[in-house]
Amino acid sequence: MEALKDRVAIVTGASRGIGLGVAAELVRQGAKVCVTARGREALDAAVAELGGPCVAIAVAGKADDAGHQEEAVASTIEAFGRLDMLVNNTGINPVYGPLADIDAAAAAKILAVNVLAPLAWTRRARDAW
Repeated sequence: MEALKDRVAIVTGASRGIGLGVAAELVRQGAKVCVTARGREALDAAVAELGGPCVAIAVAGKADDAGHQEEAVASTIEAFGRLDMLVNNTGINPVYGPLADIDAAAAAKILAVNVLAPLAWTRRARDAW
């Protein structure tokens, strides 16, 4: 099946789990992907699993880092000539318990990664289109 032939996607949080599964399905359907996550080694393994640099590239960094977002979009366009899709898969939940007891810094980080970063990724992808 090649329903997405010649399409290009960025998938955040894609070194393992749901993100890697989404990236694998996109490649199976003919797309090329840029996978992002924090760990370089895990991303390199993901690229190999996806079929190598002809169909996948990796850009390591933190999802809420503007420089990382810019680098991922630029690298994707440089490698594949376009950007058609964005899968905002990254999310964190580093604390558990009553909301009233959450540390303010932890709450700010959760909002930065889970709410503000996807908005920034979407804007960068839109601007690249």
